[in-house]
Amino acid sequence: MSFDHVQLKNALLGRLSKADPAEAWRELLAAGVLGLRAPEARGGLGLAFADAEPVLEALGELCLPTPFLETAIIAAGIMARTARQDALLAEIAQRGAVVAVAGLERADTISAVRNGDVWRLRGEAKVVVDAPAARTLLVATDAGVFLADSSAAGLSPRPVATIDGRMAADITFSDVEVSTPMAVDLDLVRDEAVAALCVEAAGLMRRLVRDTVEYAKQRRQFGQALGQFQVVQHRLVDMNIHARRASAIARRAVAAIDGHPSARARMVSAAKVTICRGGRFVGQNAVQLHGGMGMTEELPIGRCFKRLTVIEGQLGGADYHLLRFSVTGAAA
Repeated sequence: MSFDHVQLKNALLGRLSKADPAEAWRELLAAGVLGLRAPEARGGLGLAFADAEPVLEALGELCLPTPFLETAIIAAGIMARTARQDALLAEIAQRGAVVAVAGLERADTISAVRNGDVWRLRGEAKVVVDAPAARTLLVATDAGVFLADSSAAGLSPRPVATIDGRMAADITFSDVEVSTPMAVDLDLVRDEAVAALCVEAAGLMRRLVRDTVEYAKQRRQFGQALGQFQVVQHRLVDMNIHARRASAIARRAVAAIDGHPSARARMVSAAKVTICRGGRFVGQNAVQLHGGMGMTEELPIGRCFKRLTVIEGQLGGADYHLLRFSVTGAAA
């Protein structure tokens, strides 16, 4: 199956333009894109990772944080690759079931212990996004990837709110019994997730530039539009350059996913460093040029800035990915 990415993005922008995150999730289900990576036999579309790009761009430009990355890309991608958990794949594609993901962050300390045919999880995962709303947890460990029921004995969540308006949980695993693991390439899974974050972040940056340009045209200071001041024009140009650079390298990161592992790692890390630095510049300047209004709930500027700040720290920040880029380059 193939489709026009631009057409899909524009259709989603129209459907989601007035939606809040909860409504957006229902609209994504109605549009059929939650099953993007699920096989057609399970009610999905059976598409590749790259086909999620227009969805991520739309969610970024509208600043709609949803479980799409964790559920429809990471969890569904792992299960589709391993041909496991077909019932859960159908639940995602046809009913919008939410799956939370733990164990992919470097700060997570989850281990799997085997006793005969029984596997148990021990350790802790911090800020597992959407865990309070998920009935199923996907847990990554060195022994493989496990699925755990969110109400399983020994699983202790402590709900926390994130600054971008989502609910998460710090989760302790105390001998949580799980089924046999799914064997997957976790480096590939992480790289897909990072590339997806970069695409979303690029969309957020485009939105910030567009809204700030419009505000500078309308806001008057000292008898003229704010955008007529040369220093403001220079700032807007710099923001636009960062946003365009982010979009270009995010697309290259997506295209590199199917390439050689070392080349993929370098491109994905290069994209994350670019996103971290550019996102901070664009976000901070958008807020500053809007003045106090930049952090109010009436405008999306503050929400976009907060979402970019969360993305900056997800799955490794700029320092980590700069080091990874250097190491993979030396090994190549």
